[in-house]
Amino acid sequence: MGSPVADPAAAGPDGARGPRGGTMTDQQINGVPVTSGTLEAAMNDDGASLGDLPLARDLGLPHAGADGRHADEPSPFHDGDLVGVLGAVCVATRMRPDAGEAGRSAIGKAVADGADGPVEVTRTGLVGDAHGDRVRHGGESKALYVMDAAEQAHWSRVLGGVEPGRLGENILIVPGALGGIDDVELGAILSLGDPAAGGVRVRVTGVRNPCPTFARGVGRADWVEVFSARARVGVYLSVLSEGAVRTGDEVRVVSSPGHRVTCTRWFAHHDPRDAQALLSSEIFGNCVIAPYTKKYVRAAAHEQVG
Repeated sequence: MGSPVADPAAAGPDGARGPRGGTMTDQQINGVPVTSGTLEAAMNDDGASLGDLPLARDLGLPHAGADGRHADEPSPFHDGDLVGVLGAVCVATRMRPDAGEAGRSAIGKAVADGADGPVEVTRTGLVGDAHGDRVRHGGESKALYVMDAAEQAHWSRVLGGVEPGRLGENILIVPGALGGIDDVELGAILSLGDPAAGGVRVRVTGVRNPCPTFARGVGRADWVEVFSARARVGVYLSVLSEGAVRTGDEVRVVSSPGHRVTCTRWFAHHDPRDAQALLSSEIFGNCVIAPYTKKYVRAAAHEQVG
């Protein structure tokens, strides 16, 4: 690890800042500065010193801040394909103070006790989990937040070490040969484990929208921008059939809507053509679009291609 910046709360060369106790090193990964100690410091710091922070996808911006033009990226998956296997199952273990309206955040999750055995899943998520901001997080449309384990490993290197769950994820999915969880279509139905043997069936309802709470939770003012740049932000799932999950369970595509709009494609572009395809898919009964996603889809559908 490189040498730390003398004042950890001050802006670094690229404008990144951390709360008291965090340090920025002179090391970079793909142009992103590596920090050390910011995660630990952020658990006890409300992040107010980071100042005003952006929302990655903002309805007040053209294409909500995306580029507005897709590159025709298809999903690599067909019905029945393996998306990956469950690598970790995590629940909230402590709250951190937060400068946002809710006043606290449950981003500090960790591997659930007995996660190698079954962890119960209800319509509102994992038994034992919690949410600090119940307005924006949780609920049936966002019952589970799932990340690609390869992405979590990348950010662990950037942040100087990240344990499973520390980025707020309930489940890490180790990707298979075809792609990862971000490559499934919006609205796809997946199985976690075998539903006939106690596993669960879920629907992909949308993507994470990196926000100020997330940035404060890792102690970096540049976090929304750098995390969003890879466009593999993880997905939210609603639970269609309750059951239990455990490490090693297979994740498979049960059915895809067929509109070709993957989670990573939607987050990266908010292309009006994709928005129209999503709405058409819903009209024909092939897709269910969650309200928190639909407001962005409707807005994009009326824009010009970027």
